[in-house]
Formats: sequence, C-alpha cells, structure tokens
Amino acid sequence: LDTTVTIQDQRQKHVTGPVESGKMKYYHFYIFENQLWNYLMTKNSGIFYRGTAGKGQGTGLGALGNGVYLTWTEGMAEVYADRVGGEVKKYKVKPGLKMADAQGPEIRDIKKSMGYEPWEYSDDPMYASMMTMELQDLGFDGAVSEKPADGIVIFDEANIEEVK
Repeated sequence: LDTTVTIQDQRQKHVTGPVESGKMKYYHFYIFENQLWNYLMTKNSGIFYRGTAGKGQGTGLGALGNGVYLTWTEGMAEVYADRVGGEVKKYKVKPGLKMADAQGPEIRDIKKSMGYEPWEYSDDPMYASMMTMELQDLGFDGAVSEKPADGIVIFDEANIEEVK
C-alpha cells in the first residue's frame, strides 16, 4: 500500500505501510517539503556541530554523499571527535537550502539504481560521489537523516560558516 495522508491537519505525508482506523503505523515514511530540515534549522537557529579530525577534516563514511557532515547534537559530534582525537566545531548553515530526505524517494531511487536497498549504503568513495552527483542534478544542496549519527551533509562548503 502506498498512499498520501493528512495527519493532524499537517502537510501531506507519504506513507508506505498500512493506515488503519485513522492511525498510521510508522513503517516507512518521509515528510514532504522536508519538515525535519525546516524544524532543525528553526530549533537550532541554523547552528550545527561537527566532530573533526585535525584541520577540520571529517570522520564519516559518506552515507549521504560527499560534503561537510554536521549533526544537531553536540554530544554526537563529540563521539566522532573522540574517535579520532579531534575536536568539535560549531557551524552556521545558510538558510534556504534544498535538502533531500534520507528516507525520501530521491535517495531511495538513487540507491536502487546503484543496486542498494533503501537502508543500505557503502563506504566506497564511488558510492558517495554518485549520491552527491545525482542529488545535485536534482537541485539538492545536501541531505538530512532523522538519525543524529547519520546527520546532515552539505555538499558545498560555501553554504556553511564556522562559528568561533
């Protein structure tokens, strides 16, 4: 079953899974117009964190593509920084970016075209490069996951500024 529903008078939500008696079982879903990203930007006033190794270099695998990985929790950034003996840095993200939802159809379709299931990813640099190229071709500036450990990737460093 694949349907679109309205939940509590909010914007439309795309649902994959059963909708019974007006109650949705949260099997797989994503939010149109990326309400998660808008919520995070508003809640954090555009401020996000990054666990870095040395000269600002990241520690991630590239699961959402190539770019600068950030998270909305300072504690998660500390975990990454501690793994590599690095430090946590704070960044301001420019408003108005178009972000792909990690659970959305665009990323799902890109993964499928590369032979991956929606929940799979690879640490192969080619995987991250393809994900970035395909999302940029669709007009996205980055991607956001609902998981703080996966976080957010901003493809172009010009869209962030370190806060000192």
